[in-house]
Amino acid sequence: MKKFTAALLVGASLFAGPAMAEQVTIGLSAPLSGPQAYFGTTWHNGFKLYVDKLNAAGGVNGVTVAYEQEDDKADPREGTLVAQKFCDNDEVVIGLVNFNSGVAQSTLPIYEDCSLPTMTFGSNPSLTKQGYKLMVRPVANDLAGALLPAEYALGKLGAKTALVVNDKQVFGQGISEIFAKNFESGGGKVIDTISVAPNDVDFAAVLAQIKPKKPDVIYLGAVMPQLALFAKQMHEQGIAATLIVPDGGYTPDLIKQAGEPNVQGTLVAIQVPPMDASPEIAEFAKLYKAKYGEEAGPYSIYGYVQGQILEQVLKTTKGLTREDINAALHAVKVKTAVGELEFDDTGELKVAPSYLYKVEGSKFQLVGSK
Repeated sequence: MKKFTAALLVGASLFAGPAMAEQVTIGLSAPLSGPQAYFGTTWHNGFKLYVDKLNAAGGVNGVTVAYEQEDDKADPREGTLVAQKFCDNDEVVIGLVNFNSGVAQSTLPIYEDCSLPTMTFGSNPSLTKQGYKLMVRPVANDLAGALLPAEYALGKLGAKTALVVNDKQVFGQGISEIFAKNFESGGGKVIDTISVAPNDVDFAAVLAQIKPKKPDVIYLGAVMPQLALFAKQMHEQGIAATLIVPDGGYTPDLIKQAGEPNVQGTLVAIQVPPMDASPEIAEFAKLYKAKYGEEAGPYSIYGYVQGQILEQVLKTTKGLTREDINAALHAVKVKTAVGELEFDDTGELKVAPSYLYKVEGSKFQLVGSK
């Protein structure tokens, strides 16, 4: 466990009522080791960057903000252990938790039971349909993430047939089903759906099954490193279909691990805008590289945005209990680096953009947004 403190110093008189506590703690949970560590680490780094920026500017509301960072290893069991640890720490008043839908599915009931509000990245649409009152999702869900690539495949690629592959996990299976539904509702035909185990690394048998079907596109609902392995082996087998993958493929590792020639034309759908989409995002990217010595990760900008959300919550909350923070979180309306954000009654963003990128050379080039 890592614990950090950033002093956020502005007049406590902005709070109504009695004097506030001197410190609150934010729980950070994400995969910090294993194949998905890149996503979790760079996401949290974006949040830390904004907290440091607040501190340098004098902070907000006389409160010291500490954060405890834990590794959930993209594993539901580990996630539940982290969730209980945060719940048992009375100083933790909000969590920035769970990159993975499967982990979020296991942890959200725990956070709900201990009245700990959370901002989660789990994108499966079902997470906001279970009546939770203490979670918000500051990114687009899979309904948006799987609609744009289906529309692009039908409209821009002229695809008539699709074959869907999933890894049997909450995220991978869920988003692939949404893609299939959108593709067929748009006039396409899903000619087959194939499931693989989440730890499979050899797709020879699956690709031999796919090749004679000659689909126009293949949608792969999975995460790294499977996305890269599948792309590499698919190209080596001479399958000409366009590969479409979800946000887990928006990483330089997709190109490095698959080999640049093997992923050309691959489409990647994600909630993240280009780093030159606005002056504020460009400035963020510059600050991130200066601090961490590397380019921002796929969700670093949303970690930064969560810092902006937290700032607004601290400005508007009536107190620093979990209940007070939750009320301010659900009522928040804030201008961020990615636009103005506010949540509906279920915790979904009222406006949630998504983006589609195409691998060209060693880069991801924007080809669509919605």
